[in-house]
This record gives sequence, structure tokens and C-alpha cells, in this order.
Amino acid sequence: MNNIGVFVLFFCLTITHLPSLTNAKHKSKAHHSPAYTPSGTHAILTVNNFARGGDGGGAAECDGKFHPLPQRVVALSTGWYNHGVRCGRMIKIKARNGRSTVAKVVDECDSRHGCKNNVVDASQTVWKDLRLNTNDGEVPVTWIML
Repeated sequence: MNNIGVFVLFFCLTITHLPSLTNAKHKSKAHHSPAYTPSGTHAILTVNNFARGGDGGGAAECDGKFHPLPQRVVALSTGWYNHGVRCGRMIKIKARNGRSTVAKVVDECDSRHGCKNNVVDASQTVWKDLRLNTNDGEVPVTWIML
């Protein structure tokens, strides 16, 4: 086989196997959050009750505990949660009204089981600090790691 034939064969094999080489077949937009931006990552704020018996289900993924009010806690979408690397870390959340607050990452909002991939799921105290109405359900915000 000449050099051109070898190149064509290599190119075809590369294109054919590129998804498995990059692990792309396991990636889905539904499971991966937009890239984190240190200057402010755009997200949708949702409300969650992290207390025992609350709508969060079980105890928080990070510490195995429940977090009743007035704790300022959040769950991050699967991609941002990133296998728990942000557990226990503080984030600053800023609403479009200019108000901001700080909350602790305690859980994952599982994008594989119904949570959107761009969510900061926050306790009612966070919503109160931001002077937002929990009845709105979803509100655009930005957040950064502290």
C-alpha cells in the first residue's frame, strides 16, 4: 500500500473511532452542564427543601445530612457538581435584580434523573436573600466559586 493509501486508511479509522476515542458516545447535552466561567456562570435558580421529608428526597450527597432552614445551601447540576469536587465549597449567586448571596454546595441536582443541566437548586433562604419569589419556580442567575 502506498503512502496515500495508508493515509486514507488511517483517516477513515480515525473518523470511525473518534467518538470512542473522545468518549463522546457517553456524553449527552442532557447530562453535562455548560462550562463553568470564573467571571460568572449563567444558570437557572430553582427551589428545593433540603430538610428531612423535603422535596429533595434523601440526605445531601456531599455529607449525608439534611439541611433544614435557614441554611443557605444548594445542589448543582451533575456537570457542575462534577462527582462531588465542589462539595462543601461556597458559591456566590447573583440575581438579575443586583442582589447576591453566598451558599454552600451540599448536593447534586441529578441531570440524569430530571434536573436540567444548568440548575442551581437552592434553599428558600437563598431565594429570600435574593428577594426572589419561590412561586416563580425558575429564575435566571449567575454564580461563581468562592
